[in-house]
Amino acid sequence: MFARAWPLWGMGAVAVVAILASKAVAQGAASDTRALRRSPVVEVFEKCRESVVFVTGPILRPGQSPADEFFVSSAPGPQEQNVGSGCVLHPAGYVLTNAHAVEKLIEPVVVLSDGRRYPAEVVAVVHQQDLALLQINPPKPLAAVRLGRPGDLMVGETVVVIANPHGLLYTCTSGVLSAVGRSTNLADMPGVVLRGLIQSDAAINPGSSGGPWFNIAGEMIGMTSSMKRDAENIAFAIPSATLCRYLPEMLDIERRQGIVTGLEVKGEGPAVVAAVQPESPAAQAGLQAGDTLVSLGERPVSGAAEYHLALVGRKPQEPLAVEVLRQGKAQKLTLVPGGRSKPDAAALLRRLGLAAAPLDEARAKAMRLRVARGVVVTAVDAKRYEMLAHRPEPGDVLARIGPIRPRDLDHVGLLLEKARPGQTLALVFCRLRGDQGMRIDMNVVLPPQ
Repeated sequence: MFARAWPLWGMGAVAVVAILASKAVAQGAASDTRALRRSPVVEVFEKCRESVVFVTGPILRPGQSPADEFFVSSAPGPQEQNVGSGCVLHPAGYVLTNAHAVEKLIEPVVVLSDGRRYPAEVVAVVHQQDLALLQINPPKPLAAVRLGRPGDLMVGETVVVIANPHGLLYTCTSGVLSAVGRSTNLADMPGVVLRGLIQSDAAINPGSSGGPWFNIAGEMIGMTSSMKRDAENIAFAIPSATLCRYLPEMLDIERRQGIVTGLEVKGEGPAVVAAVQPESPAAQAGLQAGDTLVSLGERPVSGAAEYHLALVGRKPQEPLAVEVLRQGKAQKLTLVPGGRSKPDAAALLRRLGLAAAPLDEARAKAMRLRVARGVVVTAVDAKRYEMLAHRPEPGDVLARIGPIRPRDLDHVGLLLEKARPGQTLALVFCRLRGDQGMRIDMNVVLPPQ
């Protein structure tokens, strides 16, 4: 036997090679591990997080006067709260969230995933379904959620929730779809019972309200509404079926944008044309009852909600390419929406016994109003309000109609046009007496036309 001595320089070279090799193996292992760790939940979070927003804004402090919602006072002002979450419904800036969150806010603010903050306008509120629609004006299109097909749910499938519990932005939790068809009372909205909810064991906390629930395909299947406070791992969401049912009414695109199509689309399932008004733009385009809409203006349409979303931003006389299925065969048509005249705000206000003028910034500042939203009352039919203890007066500002603060007279017309005879309207008037701001709430029954 014999032994061989290695030169020292050779041993050093071997050591260096061993170190480099171990580093390469470690780097390769880290890369492989990361690939293994990329679960479907990770994929959904990375794909969908930009569509989730933080909804916040000032709310009244305990003990503050309700008038402080509208007036700037010398007392400590409303404090900003971590109210809830929401999701981008359309790239133009439509945001969906809960009514119980929005109704607390004096001036809603939407915070995007990149930290940008935008003041938000409340477009519509469906109190009994805990739904609210906001609109912001971003400088460029936003990433929007993709709605899941109504009713396409599997108990036991994975649910991914992205929300802002306690203001902890973009918190991702996951669980399974535990059940469908649940009902619950809302603690924040006395008298409201939500039905047809979906349930999950995904972690939900205060501030998660309005956060979207996604399936593994990245489709939004629901929106957080509540959790069971005396239990663990029981959370409820408003399903996409309910969202799709009420979105056309909340968007109210044709009236709000002043366009006419003459097309009526069924509320659930595929976007099947239910009716076409004679001599309307839809009739002139060749659309027929029974057609199934496939796309509108290059935007895919899978249901009534998507049809109304496809109309967002459209203008009168703007040609829209339409693809439909008719008796199983594809047809390509062109729809040119007509124009719709603005509602007569003055005539509609007369039904309430009121006349009004625009509210400008100077008048709002002189009245110490927080924002220049509303219209100034110029005349009141005293007989119309003689049974009320507190009546509107000339000089008051009509600051709210139902849950919505009108921007101007045209907006007042849009809000009042939807009201029906016999319907009770909740109105809020603001009045300045000396240096004191007064808020006057009243319920007015709309008389027959």
